[in-house]
Amino acid sequence: MDDTQKACLGFSLSNGVGPMTFIKLISQFKTPALAFFAPASQLQPFFRTRSFFEKFISFRNHYDPEMEIKKLEEQHVWVMTQYDGDYPKQLKNISDPPVVLYGKGDRNSINFLSDTCIGIVGTRKPTPYGIHVAEELGKACAMSGMVIVSGMATGIDTLSHKAAILEEGRTIAVQGTGIDMIYPPENKALHEQILKHYGIVISEYPPGFGIGRGLFVVRNRIIVGLSKAVIVIEGGEHSGSLITARYAAENGRDVYAVPGPITSDMSVGPHILLREGAHILTSPKELLRDFGIQNEMQIVSKKPTDLVGHEKSIYDLLSAKKYYIDELGKKAALPIADILPILSLLEVRGVVGKSIDGRFTVLV
Repeated sequence: MDDTQKACLGFSLSNGVGPMTFIKLISQFKTPALAFFAPASQLQPFFRTRSFFEKFISFRNHYDPEMEIKKLEEQHVWVMTQYDGDYPKQLKNISDPPVVLYGKGDRNSINFLSDTCIGIVGTRKPTPYGIHVAEELGKACAMSGMVIVSGMATGIDTLSHKAAILEEGRTIAVQGTGIDMIYPPENKALHEQILKHYGIVISEYPPGFGIGRGLFVVRNRIIVGLSKAVIVIEGGEHSGSLITARYAAENGRDVYAVPGPITSDMSVGPHILLREGAHILTSPKELLRDFGIQNEMQIVSKKPTDLVGHEKSIYDLLSAKKYYIDELGKKAALPIADILPILSLLEVRGVVGKSIDGRFTVLV
């Protein structure tokens, strides 16, 4: 590590200098090293409280970068600073990029300069519809060579990571805790799977940092920063996914929202985003097409063999004839409110779609 990298690591480990303070320090002192070792009297105005300032000075007086690096290596943790050549350019261009990224896993498995990363976020309590959507989108992205970025939370995050693993694709889990902490604990097996074969786990917080209120919302800006587009799959009116999506839009990322049944509370969030101008996403093919992926062998849906109940009945009806939705309701003897989520599910799978005249028909 050179002096710049050592200074960045020191700022991060001190826990008193966040991304915005770091930006101000660089603006004043020009380089991380000059800022880190600046006279105490010049540094004090940059700290919110005297307590933070005193803790930083105490840390600086005892800071041994070689010893800290050795500790990290013993925990199989690697470090990437803003000044490293492979630090993600897109992440560096957000308003408050992490000073340092701590990571586990094969750092070379992801090329932040050339890989297409897609963020997938959503509710921690998905409906069966949301579960299926996350699995289908995750598989399609992984099969196409995209890297799935999510937060390893329960629900949509976990489903997206697992979908990538199922297709032997790559995924990045962005933690809102110290890099040495697995959260939630029940995702220990997922954490191990990601590290063993399929990607990396990263955090802006060093080992021992723990859990703090609001850190998971702050974490989501890293998901946005790494991703060329962010997809929202289910979420309530006040879902954190909406904050993530709006931050993505503010930072120039494409935002996709998956529509859902109007009778579901979990559809409220994506529908709000659609009204605000997000791209509607009703099929993995749409996303892949937008990113110029033309290999139809990778994205074509197969004729479904796992449909049961009303799903199979509706698919069979549409296999024989095109129907408007009201006609389909009468033919299937189901209210439209029950048919809508089934059609949405079949559309996401790419097996049902609308013809130019508005009638539904099978695609495979």
